[in-house]
Amino acid sequence: MFDEETGKYNKFLMAIYIIVLAVSAIGDMQHFSATVSRMMKAVSLIIVVIGAALLLVSGNLSRIKKTASFVGVYAFVLVGIIVWSIFLWIINLETVEFILRGASKFMYQFLVLLIIFAGVYMFGERAIHATFYGLVLANTAIMIINLGVYGIGPSVDSVMAMFRGAEAQEGFARAMEIHDITFAFGYYIIYFMFFAKHNRERVLDIILAAFFFVLGWKRIAFAALPAAIAAAVMMGLMRPKSRQKFMKIIAWGFVVFSFLYVVATRTGFFEAVTNELGINTMGRNDVYKYIEKYYDISIGFIGYGFEYTTVILQQAMIENPEAHIAVTALHNNILTVYIELGFIAFWAWLLYTWVFQLRWMLTHWGEKVAMLFFLSELYIFITYMTDNTLYYFYSSMSLRILPMAYAFHISDDAEIKLWPWVKEQKPSRLYKYLTT
Repeated sequence: MFDEETGKYNKFLMAIYIIVLAVSAIGDMQHFSATVSRMMKAVSLIIVVIGAALLLVSGNLSRIKKTASFVGVYAFVLVGIIVWSIFLWIINLETVEFILRGASKFMYQFLVLLIIFAGVYMFGERAIHATFYGLVLANTAIMIINLGVYGIGPSVDSVMAMFRGAEAQEGFARAMEIHDITFAFGYYIIYFMFFAKHNRERVLDIILAAFFFVLGWKRIAFAALPAAIAAAVMMGLMRPKSRQKFMKIIAWGFVVFSFLYVVATRTGFFEAVTNELGINTMGRNDVYKYIEKYYDISIGFIGYGFEYTTVILQQAMIENPEAHIAVTALHNNILTVYIELGFIAFWAWLLYTWVFQLRWMLTHWGEKVAMLFFLSELYIFITYMTDNTLYYFYSSMSLRILPMAYAFHISDDAEIKLWPWVKEQKPSRLYKYLTT
């Protein structure tokens, strides 16, 4: 447990949290099957059990209210998606197997919420560090195992070939492309650069996060992270009122852009642009072309329900080999949400994700918590354009735990801020009520 006045925490409990999370995350090694990976994620239930036991013993009401308010906001959109999907499954007469598939995937998203509730309840802001160190430990273990498999010399050659712009990773470099964990490190780079206390630990954390982020070599992440960092620097130069307007404008911009992106994909404009620029979409345009017949741009399009695009692509691989579909995921979360949820629900998801959550953070938890949420969401939302990061387990965990844990931030006189000109917005009455 941690002390809300001093920020002190139980190091033994944190060590257990880190080890359990690391064991769970090692399941993301490419050598493991999807079934084994899911089973190892279930190991993280140990964290939930420990958190529940401490909750019963300590019962800190103010801390419960604070963490529960975040979990409630995060859970609302997930509940909305699953309820709407159930409606679509019923009217489309989907099979029980398909329904269970979608429901089981959502179980892991709710497990994420339980884990972050337990972590933040136990450690406050240090839950960010605990989660980060758990992922670092897992990635280090995976790296050591892969070095043993491929050998040090060939592994170095593999990484250097990747840096030189090889068309695709091979050997060790390919094995270290751990999609979920790699994307998660981008969040921590943002946090340690702009929000964490300036000390030696922070410097080491930035180095570790950057090392594994680069080693994972996700191209869309290399575009997304600099965009978030640039936005952070720009906001640091603005006055508070201008900063908040900037975040709101960008939020609305992403809402509109996301719909236009779906339109561009459906009409073939996206394919035309990428072909003109000579961008290798790695087969994505073929997949987008194939799936066009399953949706249209219309307010009357209601969608098919969660996970439907995966089913379509799996069927295509088996029943329609001439379609040249070699993936079981669309690699475009924005388009995926549109096809699965339909026109109206798609807009509801966008507005809730960007507009409501940002306003809620600003109103109830202050400007800096909102800024951390905004930058984290900006970073990961860009990756939705070409990847499947929306429901990644550890990426979802990191996205949600950062602003939630940062709400427990305790500043001191020795703290040096990267943004000394950024002043805290006065907390709302709700904040005062929940923390007194």
